[in-house]
Amino acid sequence: MANQQTPAPEDATAAAPAKPKLPVLIGMVAVGLLVGGGTGAAFVGPIVAKKMGKSAPVAAHADSAHGDDMGEEAAAAEGGEAPAEGEVPALLLLENLVLNPAASGGGRYLLLSVAIEPGSAKAGEDLTARDAELRDIILTSLGVKTVEELTEIARREQFKTELQTVINAKFGKKAVKSLYFPQFVVQ
Repeated sequence: MANQQTPAPEDATAAAPAKPKLPVLIGMVAVGLLVGGGTGAAFVGPIVAKKMGKSAPVAAHADSAHGDDMGEEAAAAEGGEAPAEGEVPALLLLENLVLNPAASGGGRYLLLSVAIEPGSAKAGEDLTARDAELRDIILTSLGVKTVEELTEIARREQFKTELQTVINAKFGKKAVKSLYFPQFVVQ
């Protein structure tokens, strides 16, 4: 029994799997990220944009590649209607409006965004076309409020009603259906 020999250690190294080289591993990770990012942008991106109320350019690259109008078909396939030419979005968003509250001496400010739901397509077009005038109405109306008034959360609904009344007086009786403050920060 002492004459039996054990197998050579060479066989053990031949059976072990070889480690992948670093450039191959980096290439595999890069390809995985590109495929995952492209898939997310193509499929998940439009769904998220639709839920956020923003219009995503559905199949915009397909229009130029095929030379036909795939955008409307793709939008219909997604369950939504393709926006008609000249159609106003459901909400008109005025972002990053900044003003100094009354009696703040310039030491405090209000940063807000206002989302307006137009009462009709015509009202939406008017509001969009007269954007500067609309911003001025909002800033003037809220600029007379003090910091104490602006920081009372219970008064936000009152501010919305007041802005809606002032905008409707300037743009037409039912120009604004609803008004929202997605951002309202007093510093």
